[in-house]
Amino acid sequence: MVKKNGFGQEVIPEVNKYIMNKLCLFKNKNLVLDYSRFLESKKDKFPNIKTLTVDDFTVLVGRDAKSNDYLSLTMANEDDLWFHTKGLPGSHVIIKVKENLPTPEVISKVAKIAAKNSKATATCTVVYCKAKFLSKTSDMKPGQVSVDYTNSQEIEVEI
Repeated sequence: MVKKNGFGQEVIPEVNKYIMNKLCLFKNKNLVLDYSRFLESKKDKFPNIKTLTVDDFTVLVGRDAKSNDYLSLTMANEDDLWFHTKGLPGSHVIIKVKENLPTPEVISKVAKIAAKNSKATATCTVVYCKAKFLSKTSDMKPGQVSVDYTNSQEIEVEI
């Protein structure tokens, strides 16, 4: 037997039961509060930047496209070093340079961090340069920057 609602539409008992169970759950105030707390935890946490320390240097890793833009173009000072895998999507990584320049070992470790936070699978090329050699035009998507390759260097990294 097919049931119909007040509008003449067919009502499937299993779907109707499912909806009624959900409505009953939302009537319970504790569950409504828990659900709203769950929704708050899922909101975008901007900027989503991870901070690491590598041999007394502060290293910042962007975790999404908007955070990459903010990290590379706003947070980074012009003498900080910027890292990214060449030709692959991935996180922007910054070494905060204060008075000492990072050693080749530090640069290699940070390049490996950039590679691990990308879509690279085995061996990849990581580009790095001073943050002042980055630019962004209005037609670029979030997370995209332009690198002045004449002032950048590359390093091969194995993951």
